[in-house]
Amino acid sequence: MKKIRSSLCHVISGAALALAANVSLGGEVLFLNGGYAQMCSSAAKQVDHPEMMAITGSRLDVDPLKICTLAITEDANARHIVSGSYNNRGVIYFSRSNYAAAISDFQEAIRMQPDLGVVYVNLGYTYAAQQRWAEAIAPLSRGIELGADDLPKAYYNRGIAYEETGRATEAYRDYLKASELAPEWEAPRSELTRFSVRRR
Repeated sequence: MKKIRSSLCHVISGAALALAANVSLGGEVLFLNGGYAQMCSSAAKQVDHPEMMAITGSRLDVDPLKICTLAITEDANARHIVSGSYNNRGVIYFSRSNYAAAISDFQEAIRMQPDLGVVYVNLGYTYAAQQRWAEAIAPLSRGIELGADDLPKAYYNRGIAYEETGRATEAYRDYLKASELAPEWEAPRSELTRFSVRRR
């Protein structure tokens, strides 16, 4: 069984977490313009440095989760912004190992904007972080189908989920695809060395 250890997560070029040995997880942040939504994006981008943020014009430090909650409340009528803030708050919850809250936020973001591939991938990563391998496969697959950013990691993590559920052929194909998409990345190449392929 693969164990979990923390490490950097992927944001839309930023932060997240990783599973053990050769597993890589990433939560991708959506960058939104203006107000609390922008601050929420910035906070989620920096989840590897969880610290209080100063709200402009205020002497008070505010927890990043509160900033994201303010963004969700402030932009209640702009579904694409609110769904992004739910995603970004989910990334922060994920970085704090509060997986139940992260899952809830990712699911709400999907409900509001069902074509946002990155959120499906983040949901899949969260299930994988809990070793809920079978549950990780569907959201990772949907995120891949929607063309989420950082496809090599999505394929790689789905490969792990497939392998952990006894689906070796699918795992091999996903490790191979991850390796093709990111030829400089050692982790999928290393996984491929454990497989032998017999032609029929």
